[in-house]
Amino acid sequence: MADISGIATGALAAYGVRQAVTANNIANLNSPGFKASNTVMKENREGGVDAVVTQCPDSVDLSKEAVDMLETANGYGANLKALQVSDRMAKDLLDIMG
Repeated sequence: MADISGIATGALAAYGVRQAVTANNIANLNSPGFKASNTVMKENREGGVDAVVTQCPDSVDLSKEAVDMLETANGYGANLKALQVSDRMAKDLLDIMG
């Protein structure tokens, strides 16, 4: 199992992929024949998360993309906070030991 910093860093990367997919979908909203992509977050063996991108049979649904952006922002913020807390805990531990 990975440490908290590794898990949070991996999740930040996965949310970056998810945001890129959402941005691509929105950018191609009016492109003829464009099919949206979808990102599913899957747990990996180390306890972290991976972003799995799949092609959808449907065109872009702007309301779904807006919800995805909000979920991504919240997930990114939560993992950033976990990373900050992990760093602060490591600093406090070093202060206690030193």
